Amino acid sequence: MEKVWLNGNLSDSPLPHLLYRVWNYKRTGRLEIKKDTTSKKIDFFEGNIIASASSLDKTNFFTFLQKEKHLHSSSMKKCEKFAKVNKISQFKAITELDMLPLFELWEFLKRFLIDDLLPLFDWDDANYFFDPAQETHKSEILISVPTLKIIRKGIYQMKNQKIINSHTPSSDKYIHAYANKSFLNTDLKPNELYLLNIIGDKIKIGELCNLSEIGKKETNRLIYLFQSLRIAGLLHKNTVPVTKEISKFELYSILESFHKKCVYIYKYISKEIGPVALSVLEKCLEDTKPHLPPQLQNISISQGGEVNISSTPSTNPSLPGEIKLDEFLAALNEILVSELLTVKKTLGDEHESKVAKTLKNTGQWNTKKTKS
Repeated sequence: MEKVWLNGNLSDSPLPHLLYRVWNYKRTGRLEIKKDTTSKKIDFFEGNIIASASSLDKTNFFTFLQKEKHLHSSSMKKCEKFAKVNKISQFKAITELDMLPLFELWEFLKRFLIDDLLPLFDWDDANYFFDPAQETHKSEILISVPTLKIIRKGIYQMKNQKIINSHTPSSDKYIHAYANKSFLNTDLKPNELYLLNIIGDKIKIGELCNLSEIGKKETNRLIYLFQSLRIAGLLHKNTVPVTKEISKFELYSILESFHKKCVYIYKYISKEIGPVALSVLEKCLEDTKPHLPPQLQNISISQGGEVNISSTPSTNPSLPGEIKLDEFLAALNEILVSELLTVKKTLGDEHESKVAKTLKNTGQWNTKKTKS
């Protein structure tokens, strides 16, 4: 079920892909992930993962400090008492009582923040929702950690090989490397450069695995990493056509819902800034195209704010080209994410939050899961 942008299940969009999307659009807000009875919340500021005094899981952090033998239980009791008497946070009490040097305290906080996220990379079936209304003011941020570095570290320590394998393309598919802004200023590891050199312009996955000297398991891990960080990806024109397991009625319902959301965003912006709204959204769409599949490079926006996916009549819709359903739905969400970010840039955070809340109830669609 797709209720609104950045809302779904990790089985369809694994955590590294999700984190990259938040980073790529420089999102601020809270990502909540629920698996069975367990729930985790990750806060972001302009795309990077943060911890604030209010959002920090203090109980687990202090447990971490005790477990790592940085603070003894007697010190923690003293800290709790001091914080209560002076009506301050326990985190601040640690510094007030000089229990730890400030540099060390922040290093421990960074370690805790990263270590707390790493197990999530092995979650394969969990619902997630990104809420832009849950914002943290810049002055409240205790520490910020680069999201791309966490993605890389998380994938390298993954134990759930099934997730990696399920998102590795089949042996007959082609993969190609491409320039990526996210890593222009980041040194790649020697093993990553090695595999990228084999990939070259393009190569079949099966051939890549045969040529790779790091073994199939670790080759798949790097393919997963490359796809997550947009360092390399499938060459879509060489993919084999797939069966579209969706009825015309379901597809019509999806597109109708999508159009309602787009029109609402357009009307909202138009009400605030007038006719120039169309030009603003046209630029938004052009900026989004590099992140969309090849089959959606000809999309355009109508005078009424609808995003035209193809020339196919709306009364007889079909998936464009040989695109997969999951990829198509992800692309629609990508467009909505970009338009919502345009609301933020053009009108401000309060308007973005208002639009996001309304979109939850503006056209919802249901689809059956399909095998890719």
